Amino acid sequence: MHKDKLKERALSIVPLPNHYKLIIEEYSNDERVIFSWANEQQDEGLTVELDCTGNLIYLSIEKNDSVSEADSLSIDEKRRCAEQFLLSHYPSALEDLTFLKVEGLSRVDRFYFEQFVMDLPLEHAGCFIDVDALGNIVRFRYNGVKISPKIPSRLVSKEALMEYVRNALVLQLVITKLSCDVYNVKKDGLHLVYQVNSFLHFKANALEPTLTIIRDENEPECYAALPPMPTNMIANEFTNEEIIGITDELELIREVDMGPEIGIVWRKRDWKMREQDLSMNSFFKMRSEGTVKAIILKKTGKIRSFAWMHERLGNLQLSQEACYQKAIDFLMKIIPDYFPYLQRIIREDEEEDVRESQSFIFHVHNTQSISILDMVNVVVNRTTGQIDYYNGPNFDLDELNQIPIKPTISTEEAYRRYLENVDFQLVWDKNYDEEIESYQLVYRACDRHTRSPIRYIDATTGEIIVSNIKQ
Repeated sequence: MHKDKLKERALSIVPLPNHYKLIIEEYSNDERVIFSWANEQQDEGLTVELDCTGNLIYLSIEKNDSVSEADSLSIDEKRRCAEQFLLSHYPSALEDLTFLKVEGLSRVDRFYFEQFVMDLPLEHAGCFIDVDALGNIVRFRYNGVKISPKIPSRLVSKEALMEYVRNALVLQLVITKLSCDVYNVKKDGLHLVYQVNSFLHFKANALEPTLTIIRDENEPECYAALPPMPTNMIANEFTNEEIIGITDELELIREVDMGPEIGIVWRKRDWKMREQDLSMNSFFKMRSEGTVKAIILKKTGKIRSFAWMHERLGNLQLSQEACYQKAIDFLMKIIPDYFPYLQRIIREDEEEDVRESQSFIFHVHNTQSISILDMVNVVVNRTTGQIDYYNGPNFDLDELNQIPIKPTISTEEAYRRYLENVDFQLVWDKNYDEEIESYQLVYRACDRHTRSPIRYIDATTGEIIVSNIKQ
């Protein structure tokens, strides 16, 4: 379909408000096109993605409308709206796709229609449809109908899987920040837990894990202690702008409320876009090129992170050791209270960096050397000696000091509780080893009650902590 026809097709799908303007018109190599419109403030918008023949692949409508609960449709009425919308774009869709579930999200209900093989849904197939309180479709993603995968002639027994898990299970005592939105915990915040380090997915027809351990191939080789803080160190007060390096040649262009945090963006006063079009690349350049971005914690007013997108070049050529000292000095200045809890991660393949920046990653632990699942990252500009990127700790020290320093539940008990609660469910998994899209039937370890992945065992109560996010 010609570009003009595709645009007409996009405009025919939903009414476009008069005050919206086109901000993205992107024709991609995989024969898809994306159109995006927004109001001047860009807090409301409309995005449509089509394939090369004009079929709707994705739709997103962002509005600030508020609706009274009294006006809300029932779930059954919303489902009918979702099905009507699906059939209006794919008339035979319900011959191949079956309604699976509805999920309540913020301000919408999401309806899933899946392609089933062996009564199991195929991953990344089918579609989801978000319906608001009044029955309006506000988001849609169509992944399509896939070629049915080959069904294995035999399956491994669950007894064999259980025996493998008994020998392969690895638990590690850690402190981690958990959210009620993601896990079945009673409150957000730090928890002392045993982390399940074994990622137990097995091919259904062979006792062969698809991936055994969640680890980066470049696994940290060891940790190195940081130099001690000077006993006579004077605590100087610095503004956030001074710490980040904001000068008078930069101006504030954006400030965004992000709940517990505030996002702030600066840019050079004389910055101008060199070449501007409606491509996605141009849109993101307009939002980010030449900027300095920071996230500030509302509770403390301190910096959570910042990044320089604006290139700074100097005449220096600092060594790795000199850059490391710059990073240490910076950490002592910005988070002196956290400094004693940090260790430098030394990687086996780490060597002198020839690029214009040097990155350092720091691991966090408590006074009993229990690992905290958090990292601090500092990037030093080798040509200026300035900090180009910083990502700080994501927890409160006062909260850390309230966490028990010893587990109530032993490793052996946690191991036993995991084995008591684990089960295995068959799922279709996308096979990323193949060049052509295909699926393989796998067993996935899960909690026998919730059918969700077991991520942790609470080290003080022994409770099983599962992910609320289905894989």
